[in-house]
Amino acid sequence: MCGRLTLYTSLLDWLAELFPAYSDLWPARIAGLADERPELFQARYNIAPTQAVLVIRQFSPQAEPRIEAMRWGLVPAWADSPKIAYSMINARCETIEEKPSYRPLIDHGRCILIADGYYEWKTLPGPKAKPIKEAHWIHRRDAQPLALASLWTANSKIQDPTTSSQALLSTSIITTHAGADTSAVHDRMPVVLKHPVDVQRWLSADATWKSISDLVGPAIEGTLESTQVSSKVNSARNQGPELIEPQAIGPPESLF
Repeated sequence: MCGRLTLYTSLLDWLAELFPAYSDLWPARIAGLADERPELFQARYNIAPTQAVLVIRQFSPQAEPRIEAMRWGLVPAWADSPKIAYSMINARCETIEEKPSYRPLIDHGRCILIADGYYEWKTLPGPKAKPIKEAHWIHRRDAQPLALASLWTANSKIQDPTTSSQALLSTSIITTHAGADTSAVHDRMPVVLKHPVDVQRWLSADATWKSISDLVGPAIEGTLESTQVSSKVNSARNQGPELIEPQAIGPPESLF
């Protein structure tokens, strides 16, 4: 699974990297969203489920991409409570075409979630048969952005608490079996779209799930790097760049 995220690099840098054809578009788009949600443009080192994340959804060739905030953890259109989001932060690619909450979204509800990296926990044997959770920060070796393949939806029954009029927009990160870079930490990983051309294919409104499903798989070996970090990341209250610094693990704090 993917349980926590980081985003501290200037979003303008990442958008220019992922969408070079729209470089002139982003400054005004980012300024507008930053005026509405300034908290999302501060360095964030411990983004937890149900918090807001920054995504770009599918767009047609006649349109332009736009950056927007959504809640991390899908709240399907039929749901009456946002609490379901805790169990829908990730969508397994193996069953995505079967699940009623995800199946309607695979053709017209795709998006990418932008991050610098994500945290994963390695399970180790501990004293008295109590397992120890060892925190790792996983990021790209080339220090480029993670464009995480995701799905999104709108729930008109539930109002977004951060706005006065919008329906609740939410997203779920698609996961797959772990590749060579991360399998020693966990057996699952998010689907990482490595190249801008892959991002464009994923976000094309004209592309069907069948035509882009080849993108759904583990990252190519050599793409990602895992760094063991402090157990302080276990608490969503903790923030700061020290969370991603390499260090030996100590007694783990309570997770979530």
